[in-house]
Amino acid sequence: MTRRRFLKGAAALPWLLCMRSPRLVPAWAEGTAVSQLPSRVRPGDQAWPAAASWDRLNRDVGGHLIKVQSPLGVCQAEPYSTSCHDVFKALGNPYAISDQVGLAQTSGWVDGWTSTPSVYAVAARTTADVVAAVNFAREHHLRLVIKGGGHSYQGTSNAADSLLIWTRALDHITLHDAFVGQGCAGTHAPHPAVTVGAGALWGATYDAVTTQGGRYVQGGGCTTVGVAGLIQSGGFGSFSKRYGLAAAGLLEAEIVTADGTVRIANACTHPDLFWGLKGGGGGSLSVVTRLTLKTRDLPNYFGAVFGTIRATSDTAFRTLIARVISLYHERLFNPHWGEQMAFGPGNALRIAMVFQGLDQQQAEDVWRPFLTWVAGAPQDFTVEHAVRIASVPARHFWDAAYLRQHYPSLVVADDRPGAPESHFFLGEQTQLKRERRRADIIL
Repeated sequence: MTRRRFLKGAAALPWLLCMRSPRLVPAWAEGTAVSQLPSRVRPGDQAWPAAASWDRLNRDVGGHLIKVQSPLGVCQAEPYSTSCHDVFKALGNPYAISDQVGLAQTSGWVDGWTSTPSVYAVAARTTADVVAAVNFAREHHLRLVIKGGGHSYQGTSNAADSLLIWTRALDHITLHDAFVGQGCAGTHAPHPAVTVGAGALWGATYDAVTTQGGRYVQGGGCTTVGVAGLIQSGGFGSFSKRYGLAAAGLLEAEIVTADGTVRIANACTHPDLFWGLKGGGGGSLSVVTRLTLKTRDLPNYFGAVFGTIRATSDTAFRTLIARVISLYHERLFNPHWGEQMAFGPGNALRIAMVFQGLDQQQAEDVWRPFLTWVAGAPQDFTVEHAVRIASVPARHFWDAAYLRQHYPSLVVADDRPGAPESHFFLGEQTQLKRERRRADIIL
């Protein structure tokens, strides 16, 4: 099968499943013309599963069916209460969001949509739990959505009137010295690799692969992004100019397709599905339960540059923009550099870039002409936050203990009781992302 034929077939798949497969027609609709079926069964519809059906699903998934309640509900009832205050405090902690079934990284877009949690969620602990949820949704004609890390700014990690498959607990991480995909023995060379569950986050993955294992896996810039969602979306990351898309490192995936079948997808087994998973979008072709990714040799150094420069006038700001774009073109547009510079309100340039393969002196040499130029015009520019350049041994780039010791002002910890030490994110990077949503001008 060619990729063109595969894509055409995938586009027709939802219709074919509904129209031709008797297994996809719920019992209540047998003998009814397909054209008369509702698009999805919703709460309050006559065909919505009875309590006994939900109880049966709960037993099938080991008691891990959750009746979802929006954490924001307490704020609607008591907006000035301590409980409401605690909810909004948690919204500032992306780890807390990923561990809450009723939350996602954004609560909606003004005049666009408002995030509404699913009605029920299966907190999957095993692939069998995912199979049970897929079969239940198909048999009862329910809308089905998937949440891993919940880092979806489009709100696709939840949906009103739906059943949610929540894969966050599938967070195992296993390193391999020489991985060969199923069915590939004798035709594909073994690779150093890492296998991660669909609920694993990049922070924990980097900690296992780089800090503990001394290797590198291409992934996302934010430690709180889910591995599975990024891979299925292609995955342009901080170091993609050197290592390519995260999806390019996919070696194999275990998936559950719409018929409830567990399949292995790699270059040798279901290769078209394997190709589609590498950028086709989260949940477009299946529910992913685990992924195996190629790991690579570490460079000697990783590093970062943070700082804020503010122009004193609109004219000076235009000059600053022109100069920093020239800097980017001449010195930063290469495989060493990644991440962002943003032009924000108040004539501010916010820098949050990362680099690989450069030591401290080399990184400083790149920025010295620009910073010297800024310092030479105090009447036009104010350095609001000093531009800090830090090159560290690559193995320590995601090492929480090392970063807290050497760069404590950059690290924001997961402040929940009992949170793992590896749960941290970079405060200045988070601030830049907030500014980016306001300014929406990125290099």
